[in-house]
Amino acid sequence: MATLLRSLGPQDLPAVRRLLDARPVENLFLAAKLETVGIDRRRLGTLHGFERDGELTAVCLDGGTVFPAGDDPEAIPGFVRAIGPVRSAASILGPSMQALGLHLGLSERWPGAWGSELNVRRVQPLMLLDHLPLGETDPRVRMLTQGDYDSYLHASVDMYTEEIGTSPFKYGPGYERFVRERLRSGDAYGIVDEGRVIFKADLGPRVGDHVQLQGVWLEPELRGRGLSVPALAGMLRRVMRRYERVSLYVNDFNAAAVRAYERLGFERVGTLSTVHY
Repeated sequence: MATLLRSLGPQDLPAVRRLLDARPVENLFLAAKLETVGIDRRRLGTLHGFERDGELTAVCLDGGTVFPAGDDPEAIPGFVRAIGPVRSAASILGPSMQALGLHLGLSERWPGAWGSELNVRRVQPLMLLDHLPLGETDPRVRMLTQGDYDSYLHASVDMYTEEIGTSPFKYGPGYERFVRERLRSGDAYGIVDEGRVIFKADLGPRVGDHVQLQGVWLEPELRGRGLSVPALAGMLRRVMRRYERVSLYVNDFNAAAVRAYERLGFERVGTLSTVHY
């Protein structure tokens, strides 16, 4: 069989969508990017494609996040060569076999650029909720607004630092704009107590009736009191007025979070992996 590795352009968008639609939950990140900006190198990054006898069998986004998709095992060495020794990405994300294979290939071939990872989340259960959440809901949950900015920013920074192990300001001041945009877009939910955000959860990538849950955080001093599940249930009931399916991925070592999502009715449908730099 003849294989070909090439950079993709706007004319390839229908074929890329067909490939991603084969596994829509695990490929949501990239599918959402394409819905927003299309295949535009200035806004998306480079999208590499691997073809077998003229059929697209794998793709890989080479941008701020490196994201591989597709099941063709021969594609990974090709993507390693195409991405090369200069790293502009802050992370590698994707289905576990592809993401970890890409990380291994890049870090072995160019350890100076790709071997200096901050952390590697090898097993992140990918979970899906396609019905209203189970259990009681916390009525205090609401959509956050620009008036909540200061406290929401503080909570978001704490969440990011706790999860990643470094400040979101590591790459410059853009995180404030990101936080404001989530508030402006109506993608931030939370509980505000005496002017302070004590619980937050955000909406991330979305395509059609499917959206991803991100950024779940509860004030540390309130953890262990059974507050997070009702708070999430309240948020999800609001969100599912707009979307029929909500997915998320979570670190496997966060057993409490996994149990909480299971109590809400989420079911595991796959595994992702993330490498942070």
